[in-house]
Amino acid sequence: MITPAEILALENSVNEILRRHNMSFKMSKHVVKDRVNDPRNTPLIMIAELNSIFNRLTALHKEAILNLKHNDTFNIRCTVSHINMPCAVNIVRNHYGEHHENIVITIMRKSDWKSKDSVEFLV
Repeated sequence: MITPAEILALENSVNEILRRHNMSFKMSKHVVKDRVNDPRNTPLIMIAELNSIFNRLTALHKEAILNLKHNDTFNIRCTVSHINMPCAVNIVRNHYGEHHENIVITIMRKSDWKSKDSVEFLV
């Protein structure tokens, strides 16, 4: 079972890597409270799997994600664990310029899940 503290630590480690690119990831409350530990995710999702997914995502697709526009949506699909994470882009303008915030809307382990998003990043 993944705790909210583990999710926060994951976000912090991912965002530390992405900070220099003015980009971050944030898990929605729905992910943290309802979906990450949902018993329909068989086997249960482990924090090590999420770490691996985000490490591969940032290594392989960082530039492509940065090219997405405000309110664009995309899916992260792990071809190994069958974890899917639909996301939305929120461009925040501040005194440093633009910050590319990616919000993970939900999460599920489902091998045959059909994404409605035309943009999908395979890891």
